Amino acid sequence: MRHWVEVTITVTPETEEAIANALWELGSGGVVQTGSGPSGSTGPHERVTGFWPDRPGVNEKIDRITRLWEELRGLGMADGACRIATRRVSEDEWAGNWKARLGPVRVSDRLLVAPPWSEIPRGDGLLAVRINPGTGFGTGGHETTQLCLRQLEKRVRPGDRVLDVGSGSGVLSITAILLGATWATGVDVDPETIGNALENARLNGVGDRVDVYAGRMDHPAVDDRYRIIVSNISAASLTALLPGFSSRLHPEGELILSGLLIEEAPSFEATLTDRGFTLLERETRGVWWAGVAGRKAGQPTGHDRWE
Repeated sequence: MRHWVEVTITVTPETEEAIANALWELGSGGVVQTGSGPSGSTGPHERVTGFWPDRPGVNEKIDRITRLWEELRGLGMADGACRIATRRVSEDEWAGNWKARLGPVRVSDRLLVAPPWSEIPRGDGLLAVRINPGTGFGTGGHETTQLCLRQLEKRVRPGDRVLDVGSGSGVLSITAILLGATWATGVDVDPETIGNALENARLNGVGDRVDVYAGRMDHPAVDDRYRIIVSNISAASLTALLPGFSSRLHPEGELILSGLLIEEAPSFEATLTDRGFTLLERETRGVWWAGVAGRKAGQPTGHDRWE
């Protein structure tokens, strides 16, 4: 039976957002923020909880949370030592705990992401995407996922072929199909996300139109031009992938990118322009940025320009 590590950090209001974002970035399939102290109390009394698959690397992730706390303390946002509680839980216990905590996330007036066990509010034209939390990032709770989903809702056209780089739970690929795309291909460097993504595709009835592979953009399955490429990863990784995006993006295609903090956006937008892209739209939510870009007219489509 698979096991998980549940990680709970005691935080202050000043540190809560930074710690929650760190859990997301370190691969938690969900993050729950709850109050635990008495009304009017002072000091740390909020809790942020995430979970990671119980496999090598968990201790390193805990160390990174501890280092972040020390940085926040240096900025005057935290006092005392970082208080982290961890426990190993079975698949059954994990499922029971998170079923009670994870519910539907409303992304837009039309679009909602929900775990398979939750009840969906009825509404005309409501599009519900069912995601079973697992090893892949993307339950709909994080702002960067929501930003990408909102842009997919605006930009996917019937018949589109979509490439999802860093596919995680498969939520972006699945949503693209439900919005009218013909085919979606996902790639992720973490092979343990693939089973979860394929399970979610079947859960939404689109298993025959979503393919997900362990690997990078040079995977043999990434073999054509795509009108939509979406990627929700880090700024550094997005920058490194720009040549690949250029070679795989249809001349009239749109590139949907997120995973950047707002403070990282000016530099990244300048890089986009330097690499032959035109920024079509930007959107922010919380501390996060998303952008949509197209290729500048007349730009070459292969790698030669960048090498």
